[in-house]
Amino acid sequence: MNSGGFVATDSVTDATEYARALERWGWDALWAIDSQQLYTDLYVTLTACARATDDLTLAPGITNPKSRHPSVTANAIASLDQAADGRTVLGIGAGDSAVYSIGRRPASVDELAESAEKLRRLLRGEAVTFGGEPFRLESCRRDVQVYVAAEGPQTLRMAGEVADGVIFGGGPKPETVEELGLANVRRGAKRAGRSLEDIEIVALTPTCVAETRAEAVEKLKPVIEPIAYHNFTFSVEEAPDEVQDDLRSLVDAHDMQEHGDEEADALSDINDEVWEYLGDRFAVAGPPAACRERLRALEKLGVDHVMCLFPPERIAETERFHEAVLEDSELCP
Repeated sequence: MNSGGFVATDSVTDATEYARALERWGWDALWAIDSQQLYTDLYVTLTACARATDDLTLAPGITNPKSRHPSVTANAIASLDQAADGRTVLGIGAGDSAVYSIGRRPASVDELAESAEKLRRLLRGEAVTFGGEPFRLESCRRDVQVYVAAEGPQTLRMAGEVADGVIFGGGPKPETVEELGLANVRRGAKRAGRSLEDIEIVALTPTCVAETRAEAVEKLKPVIEPIAYHNFTFSVEEAPDEVQDDLRSLVDAHDMQEHGDEEADALSDINDEVWEYLGDRFAVAGPPAACRERLRALEKLGVDHVMCLFPPERIAETERFHEAVLEDSELCP
């Protein structure tokens, strides 16, 4: 199972330092957020990381078809792929902070499917139409793989039909990965005459090693809260009854200006019972043995890659996790 780090920063230098560290530790990929109000530009950041590394895969994690037109995204990732000598994949989803911050709505399942299909064709060198106009990408040199980010059943099934890979954002709890994630991707793949083995499965995974899970979750609060918001924006029905009201309050309290901020007001409004649920559902967190156990369970299910989102001191936290959990184990990159 491959390991990737995730970066969301307002400093290109910070991102390149993290990329170098990941490559030094033998990690496989760096995923960078696309949220123009809060962080540095996705493609400028990843191009700088391409210049700073030799082997690391570089990937948008995750762009969308609403704040960037698919034709613009296709040219951007093809250009980045040239700069990185073929070390890229493209992650695309419906949109979250990048979309809400400009007063738009996330892409529908159909809109996301159409965008993913056109991106795949463009990156294979084919022509598509936008608004009745034919469009072919001159910068394309390689068939860059397109991964669709998904949490809900409909989007997961669609991703199983059309995508090269699926980024599952519903949490790395093994039961959730199997029953919500893989089951729906498998159904979608079957509709398209494919199997799960044809699709790369990435688990979006807030990650922290500490003496206790409570201590790890405390550090991960600014990472977990936006993911919980994204998962429960439209429905809390899949959550246990006893936390549904609190999750509705979490969604109502979320402030896009404080998205991912460790000082966000919304963090203090969430009680310990809800944090316990969120930590269990959405994170690999706690003592080294517990972290390894969850990672092994994900690998056994068929997860190909974990996209690790660390607490704000990401280089130190990643190094601590690498040394305590991965190093000297079969999980080491």
